[in-house]
Amino acid sequence: MARRVRLMELLVVPPFTDFTTEFLPPPGAELLDLGARLVERLARPAHLRAAAERHSDGPHAALARRAAAAVLERETYDDTRLRAVGTALRLADDPAVRLGLDDLELAEGSTQSSRDVLGAADRCELFRPEIELAVATARGRRVHVAVDGDRQLPAAFALVKALGAERVTLCGRLVAEQVAALRRVPALAGAGWLSWSPERVIRPRWCAGHAAPVRWVTGHDQPPASGPWAGRLDAARAAAFPPDVLARCLGLTITVTRIDFLAAATGLNGLTVNLRRLLAAVPPRTPVACELAVGAPGIAAGAVVESLELLADRPGGVRVAGVRPYRMGIRTVWAGHSVRFPPRAGDDLARWVEFDAPETMRSWEVTSTIAAWLGRLPGLPPGRLAACTVAGDPPPAQTWEPCPEPITTTWPATPAPVPAPALGSLA
Repeated sequence: MARRVRLMELLVVPPFTDFTTEFLPPPGAELLDLGARLVERLARPAHLRAAAERHSDGPHAALARRAAAAVLERETYDDTRLRAVGTALRLADDPAVRLGLDDLELAEGSTQSSRDVLGAADRCELFRPEIELAVATARGRRVHVAVDGDRQLPAAFALVKALGAERVTLCGRLVAEQVAALRRVPALAGAGWLSWSPERVIRPRWCAGHAAPVRWVTGHDQPPASGPWAGRLDAARAAAFPPDVLARCLGLTITVTRIDFLAAATGLNGLTVNLRRLLAAVPPRTPVACELAVGAPGIAAGAVVESLELLADRPGGVRVAGVRPYRMGIRTVWAGHSVRFPPRAGDDLARWVEFDAPETMRSWEVTSTIAAWLGRLPGLPPGRLAACTVAGDPPPAQTWEPCPEPITTTWPATPAPVPAPALGSLA
């Protein structure tokens, strides 16, 4: 494997991944980050203003685009900019996919089905210029395509088709996790496979003031042996790091399913750990936050509400990073009692499984609880991005008054300048 990595000529990163991070290619390899290029193209102020002039999806969308363009022209890399980028992505129209700042949904089907992914890859127009750029850049060379998450699958499948499977080697975290299932997809027949994942660092513009590259650590990644790092990790993993590793942490988002107090936080696998040692080891100014996954086995609605009320009070300086539905990974071993059901027919790329357990919240309870608390938690980070983890709390002015200048409109019904809406409502 090491030899194959060393011989790599071109490493291509398909859209859509965390654009606030960048991949580190092996020495001598060329990097083509299509995800970063697509975000830059869709969030270009001139592009947003041109789309606003067309008024194709109504005056409110046009106004949102103008407000986002005004923010993006400032060249400040903060929470407000992320919300503006989120607006640009959310309003990008495509027949096959719907985008968010850190999310992608198929218009038809799910990324857990290769048939649905292939359909989206064939119909998607948003990443067509990036696919054409990859073909032109490859110039007949063999290409390594790094797939770290399911959001990249439609573009990755489109790349394989455009380049020819025999010229593509698939690698990355998702490929390593699902290589057996991906090998069975006929459209990928002939492709090469590599159980290697490129390391990622946070783009310097999103963590200004740090001279050394800040490694981004997620999933089962290990923090670097030296130098700064930041991460988004399950509670059990984060709590197990030794103090010398935690002392180099510049930002940490911990995913929990329940938190009774800092000495009792339950992670995504049902294990309960003590976070006090972790908080004592990280530097005093390091932002630490908890993201609550709602609907885990055996955790009733009352326990979830208690967890959210505790986090809203910022115990030990730990803030809330977000609230989302719990999804049980197909290989998750839950510490408590639960019943797992097989994946649905047709889900040949399944990553999550349905389950049942006593005291578990029903789906409608999960939805209503998340909706209610999102309204009660102002100033939440705009996305599950590396930049949000290291940023900490934004100043209030950046959250609620990001675009004070007037935004002029051209439709007859509103001839006077109209103030831009607070961008906190756009993303």
